[in-house]
Amino acid sequence: MLLYIIMEVVENEKIDNVEQLQPFTQEELMNAEKYDPNIDYRKELLKKYENYELPDYTGLDDFVEEQDKVALIRYCNLIIKKNFPEYPSVMEELLVKKMYYDTITNMSKEDYLEEKRQQNNLSTIDKELQKIKDEDNLEYALKDFEKK
Repeated sequence: MLLYIIMEVVENEKIDNVEQLQPFTQEELMNAEKYDPNIDYRKELLKKYENYELPDYTGLDDFVEEQDKVALIRYCNLIIKKNFPEYPSVMEELLVKKMYYDTITNMSKEDYLEEKRQQNNLSTIDKELQKIKDEDNLEYALKDFEKK
């Protein structure tokens, strides 16, 4: 009986705009990559990366203080979880490591060390005030980032 009612509704339903039924535009369909069932895409992927060697990051971040490393890892992790919530944890770890090492690679060692030297010359109260300011800025940035 339910099937009969559904068929009646479908038959009596008038569709004015056929494009509403299509999930993709014609242009999107034309530009889509074609899937070939005769190709073993997994095999091609493994072949493409069979001689890939992981970069050696040994000693790359030795100049960075431990607390800064931890803060950077946590921030990278937050970005990955925010932008890629559907990824499994293994993929998240890979992306966090990649983002972490890319950041370390692209930062200026001299500027970082100079900033640390300046911080060491500050009095205790100035150091603590700077930490509070940095934490507030980071918290603000993270809250602003989470809103997006």
